[in-house]
Amino acid sequence: MKLRRRTVVALAALAIGLTVQPATAAPAPAPPMADLDARTLQSALDKLTAAGAPAALAEVRVGDRTWSGASGVRDTRTKRPARPGDRYRIASVTKSMVAAVVMQLVDEGRLKLDDPVSRHLPGLLPYTEQITLRQLLNHTSGVPNYFDQLYPGTGDKELEELERNRFRYFPPRELIKMAAAKPLVSRPGAEFHYSNTNYLILGQVVEKVTGRSLSAVLEQRVFRPAGMKDTSYPTANPRITGPHLNGYHQVGSRPLRDLTVYTPSVWGAAAGVVSTNADLNRFYRALSDGTLLPSARWAEMREFTVAPYALGVVPGGDLCPARPGEYLWGNTGNGFGYRTMSFSSPDGRRQLSFSWTLSVSEVDGPPEVSKAVNELVMAAVGATCPKPQK
Repeated sequence: MKLRRRTVVALAALAIGLTVQPATAAPAPAPPMADLDARTLQSALDKLTAAGAPAALAEVRVGDRTWSGASGVRDTRTKRPARPGDRYRIASVTKSMVAAVVMQLVDEGRLKLDDPVSRHLPGLLPYTEQITLRQLLNHTSGVPNYFDQLYPGTGDKELEELERNRFRYFPPRELIKMAAAKPLVSRPGAEFHYSNTNYLILGQVVEKVTGRSLSAVLEQRVFRPAGMKDTSYPTANPRITGPHLNGYHQVGSRPLRDLTVYTPSVWGAAAGVVSTNADLNRFYRALSDGTLLPSARWAEMREFTVAPYALGVVPGGDLCPARPGEYLWGNTGNGFGYRTMSFSSPDGRRQLSFSWTLSVSEVDGPPEVSKAVNELVMAAVGATCPKPQK
């Protein structure tokens, strides 16, 4: 599962098939949207399960039109078919939700992006350098990734470590302390280094400022206003409640290992949310239509400098000739047994979310799976592209 330690930007750019650059001009008014071709979308989804993923789900939304699909099985033992509304662990797409809360608190004047962590959590970090909330959000803080220390191995070694820690509860500060025992990997603000520790720290800041648990804050400020009825942020319960997909991991050509059940505190504010494709699309639509943030704050979230990871969201590419300069924005997730991608147009008119239940130890995974993922991404992006005007 080494891919979790590479930049999610690289994953998004690979999936969309483009090198991303910041847009410099506002896109033109939206032309008519393309039709949702259910046959093409379902075929692309089926190719992913044919390539080896036990299950794959997708939902594509354009305006008021929605296509949802499923392929494969929830559980390889029972062979129960996957359903479009099944829940799964969304991994690092969680970061966009935590970032949205931080931006809400900034908009309310309770936080500032350039606040040092020490202003809100004195003594949490041992470094003499000032690390700001902005640097945590865009992964330029230089704080090491606790995950690399918790799971330093690959393949069988990583699975052994996972089994040993499977039902262990990790308090966020314990994981932060583990990471902060190491020196900074770079000067704060100077370089991009993806680190789950950044979002554990942000979760602690949110709890300190609001006086409430992050679970309660996410429910009040994100899940409920966005209409995300099938989304939760578990920290101790190792099981996924409600209809859900089982997640599987594979080492080489060995049999799949079911990794569905484990204590999610190992991810916390960095990657702990359970959701559905429909709810992820609701989230990104609510993020961009003013439900969760004023338009100016949403635009601020999409700004980036050192690397193309903005404030909790990444640009996913620009493939629509009718909308030059407009990137899809969202995030990707790669956790134990699950992979996720979720993106939205900046104006909230179109969203695409998909997931599949196969994680691997190799960096990029089996080539046939990677090819199938790219085909699914291209089909989904194509389905949401406006028609070129004549």
